[in-house]
Amino acid sequence: MGETPRRLTFGAHADAYERARPEWPVEVARWFVPDGARLVVELGAGTGKLTRALSELGARVAAVEPDPRMLAVLREGGLEGMPGSAEEIPFADGEADVVVAGSCIHWFDLEQALPEIHRVLRPGGRFAFGWNHRDAREPGVERMQELIYGARTEGTGWRSSDWPAKVTRGGLFADVEHELFPHVHELPREALDDHLLSYATLASLPEEERRPVFDAVAELVDGDPSLRRGDRIALPFVVTGYRAVRV
Repeated sequence: MGETPRRLTFGAHADAYERARPEWPVEVARWFVPDGARLVVELGAGTGKLTRALSELGARVAAVEPDPRMLAVLREGGLEGMPGSAEEIPFADGEADVVVAGSCIHWFDLEQALPEIHRVLRPGGRFAFGWNHRDAREPGVERMQELIYGARTEGTGWRSSDWPAKVTRGGLFADVEHELFPHVHELPREALDDHLLSYATLASLPEEERRPVFDAVAELVDGDPSLRRGDRIALPFVVTGYRAVRV
């Protein structure tokens, strides 16, 4: 049996992902979705972290997720979810007002995904995407990132990619806008391991390599008051958001 693709490593830890990944601020959902939208298709929805924020806006939100383990958790939360992927979206031509991708576009095969997103969007529809990630502009988080990513030299490279150029290169999308949304992710101290395990960089490591990283991050968090609020962990996060118009 072949090795599991890294973009499908999350499902093995779906419960940890749901417990310890941050929710998405509703203000991000409002920025992603224009007034009057009736159908929002969310790609790579995972356990429904962004889906819940989108669902507060009143439009129908259809979450598409390739991993059945993640999809099961999403559906248990009462959200509408269906199997599929960015490369094979289970909707008809021009059916969606908005397509959204939260913390997942770097896993897409863009040569297939962008034409497929274009296909399901109505003319003038919106493609919105972004990442809900730890804010390394904060010194404590920067030290945390160094410990985590020192464990694995290769990454997905999304931070260094020119996403407006990638999305508009084929002429299918235009008028890309960019915005940042800082927020704080609070979680119980005992959920720190779950938080770390919900990221592919660490989830894909053997246990004997993963454990020292977890221990080093725990020592940092316990000793850095900037990352605590009483007996809870308080991690600075920021959503890096983009939105574009279907040509």
